[in-house]
Amino acid sequence: MECPPPVRREDDKTDWAQAARKYLSVVSSGDEAAAVRATLEVKWLASHAPDPAVRLAVRALVGVLARSPPPRLQAAASQALCSVARVDGGKFAAEVVDEGFFLVARRLLPVSEEVPQRILLRCLSCVLSFHATSRVAFARGGGAEVILDLFPGCSVATKRCLVEILSALALMREVRRLLLTVGKVEYLVEAISFGNLASRTRAAQAAGLLGASTIGRSSLVERGAPLALVGLMRDGDSSAKLVAANALGIVSSIGHHLPLIHQSGAIPLYAELLKEDHPLAKDIVEDVFSVLISIRDNAGVVLENLAGILRGEDDLAISAAVDVLLALAEYKSTIPFLKSSGVITVLVDLLQNRNHDVIEKVTGAVAQLSYEEYVREGLMEAGAIPVLLDLLHGHLGDLTESAAAEALINFSEDPSCQEYAPMLQRVPELSAFRNHLFHFRMSQGHLIQSARRRIEQHLNSQ
Repeated sequence: MECPPPVRREDDKTDWAQAARKYLSVVSSGDEAAAVRATLEVKWLASHAPDPAVRLAVRALVGVLARSPPPRLQAAASQALCSVARVDGGKFAAEVVDEGFFLVARRLLPVSEEVPQRILLRCLSCVLSFHATSRVAFARGGGAEVILDLFPGCSVATKRCLVEILSALALMREVRRLLLTVGKVEYLVEAISFGNLASRTRAAQAAGLLGASTIGRSSLVERGAPLALVGLMRDGDSSAKLVAANALGIVSSIGHHLPLIHQSGAIPLYAELLKEDHPLAKDIVEDVFSVLISIRDNAGVVLENLAGILRGEDDLAISAAVDVLLALAEYKSTIPFLKSSGVITVLVDLLQNRNHDVIEKVTGAVAQLSYEEYVREGLMEAGAIPVLLDLLHGHLGDLTESAAAEALINFSEDPSCQEYAPMLQRVPELSAFRNHLFHFRMSQGHLIQSARRRIEQHLNSQ
């Protein structure tokens, strides 16, 4: 549906009224060759003519198509009409629709020869692209069925036009319901893998919408949508990757479809999304990874890929990966894999070798993770305690120092860290922070108890 508009220039030397009369006369003469030449001339004139002449050209060209002309004239009229529709960024696309083009296209497409049919499809795609609101009228008027019926046995070139049109129409709920009803979901899956990138992205978006229902999700999976979406995640631009990743999460991340994300090789691609400078990227990755780790075999792979991002040089991606890691750490099934995946070692390295913002973020993460005994053991083995002591005295800001102190206090209270206990007890900053942390924990405990009481009271009142 990519139709770059031509540059339009005014030409005051042309007698447009006389040109219009001449064209209509030639088309009505019965001389097919002359009519084709004159129609192709209209294609060139469209970018030069004033508005009244262009509107007259639209009426004339749709009229030519309405007469079911011979193949060569049909192709020429479709080509000219497409050029007219593209003028000034689609200024006259609405005129094309108003003149009854959709009715003519629905009638001609099923009976046209391949080349005229393909050119007519390009014209239709162009009109639908520039006049998006007309998609509803075309689809509801039987146009969606016509497009679906053209898929079987079509050539590669024709299929390219068809998937562009279908990807646009499938954003409508009625068309998605039609795909399910007539069993043509495979064409939408094909549209994810075939055609230009904008069309493939629209098809992926439509697949995500269709996958919101159980029957739609099952149908998409059965027809290979996960692999098609992974392909778009791998090959697409930033926007396409995000749309495909979100759709794949919807289609594959529920119930018995969940292993498909791992099997299709999508986990590394989700981790790479954290490098995208888009607010939705982190949310999509966090949502999908949170579901994935419910399967034990996935947890290690997910964390290994997060560790790979943490080892990189992209500070924004590292920050996003830390946020995702903390979200995953809330699930107890994740904790046993933190050491084996290399995440803990990487976090300790980041405390020493990154800029202030990353150190602050990672120190906060270490403080939260240090409440887990298994994680404390891993942090201690990785040499975190001396590093945290340096941060405590490093004048890197209150947030970093407070987080370092919180983690160190958790170490000092751990019987397995007795070799460091005497040293930690002598650190004056920890003594001062201990009281603050004690009161904070108490206040948190009171808040939790208060919330539980309110919930119980609410339940008892039902």
